[in-house]
Amino acid sequence: MKTAFLILAHDQPAHLGRLVASLRCDWAQIFIHIDKKADITEFQRYLPQHKDVIVLDGRDRVRISWGGFNMVRATLNLLEVSLNAGTPFDRFCFLSGSDFPIKSLSEMQACFASNQEFMRIDRLVDASSSHYRNVQYLCIKDFPLPKSVISAVSRIRRKVSQKIPHYHGCSWWALTKDCVQYIVDFVQQNPDYFRFHQYTLCPDEIFFQSIVKSSPFAPQITHDVETFGDRTQFFALNEHACHYIDWNAKGVTLPKVLDQTDLPHLLSSKALFARKFRENESNGLLKLLEEGVGSRE
Repeated sequence: MKTAFLILAHDQPAHLGRLVASLRCDWAQIFIHIDKKADITEFQRYLPQHKDVIVLDGRDRVRISWGGFNMVRATLNLLEVSLNAGTPFDRFCFLSGSDFPIKSLSEMQACFASNQEFMRIDRLVDASSSHYRNVQYLCIKDFPLPKSVISAVSRIRRKVSQKIPHYHGCSWWALTKDCVQYIVDFVQQNPDYFRFHQYTLCPDEIFFQSIVKSSPFAPQITHDVETFGDRTQFFALNEHACHYIDWNAKGVTLPKVLDQTDLPHLLSSKALFARKFRENESNGLLKLLEEGVGSRE
């Protein structure tokens, strides 16, 4: 069982090095996309020079803006590079540069050996949804234009694609090789779907989720609001597929930056990873996780 860890990072080079060190094992390769706006040499200082740690460069790196399509483009680039790496991966796990594991590698490997599609689907994006605006209006966040122009364009309505139903959920996932191949094939065979989402707001929360939800792999989705039953309980969960992310904390910017007070929640969670970690605020928690998780190998 081989896993491709796909990491999207834009800051915190030292934490990225810490994350990569925690994931290195004989059953995985790590593929990293560094935002093209960032100085890649700062990240390379903390990354091992090893054949199992591949940092995308050249045309595979793109400039990412919050809410823009380039986050999807960077993810597709990670998938393309990993699929062409010559290793037959069984699982593709998509992470951010502010993540960290809260389970041991052996526990992770056992979870990944299943046929589950670790993805969270929060809602159908139709005319009754608060997220309908994301697909109903044009978004040009990736374009180097004045903010006034980007804002003006965001008020222009467009015809919403009916290719497949739109679903919104968590950006981070861990999918089987067959599910990933289905996504890649769908994108190649439906260029109109790709073009439509080039102008969608926060498409990283819709693009992949909609494809998987409309695929034969939908019954294996681990966190699907439509199959959960109790919607109130579902949205109270801080488990977003294989990630623990606290979107329910009060009085702080969300998602919550995790610290030592969150340790009991992380240890009791079924999730494999957690986010969001910041180097200073989270350092004490990270040390505890390194000591505790490492001891369970």
